[in-house]
Amino acid sequence: MTGIFYQMDLLGSAVSASEKSHRVVSQNIANVNTPGYKTKRLEFERLLSQLQSGEAEDADGIELPVKDLEGLVERVDGNNVNLEKEVAELKENALAFQAFSHLLASRVSTMRRAISG
Repeated sequence: MTGIFYQMDLLGSAVSASEKSHRVVSQNIANVNTPGYKTKRLEFERLLSQLQSGEAEDADGIELPVKDLEGLVERVDGNNVNLEKEVAELKENALAFQAFSHLLASRVSTMRRAISG
């Protein structure tokens, strides 16, 4: 399916998933000094592939694939959050959110022009 409504649904789900990924990264940053806390990451690519394949209708109605990241260097207290990497991930996610939002707004604008004539 490649119609404009499918594209708008997919972009809307991508915006929602990006927002949820932002929450996960923000949680990592908030727990940077929590002993034993492990860095988590939303499996964004897997979520988008589920949306594209039709396994999930939208990002709001499915269980989010969040996992602990393996192989990170742990401090003495057992925490493995790297603040610099998390801030970079937050910025990357913000750019993705902006791109998805811009594309979605563009599709809505196209629909408005088509309806208006």
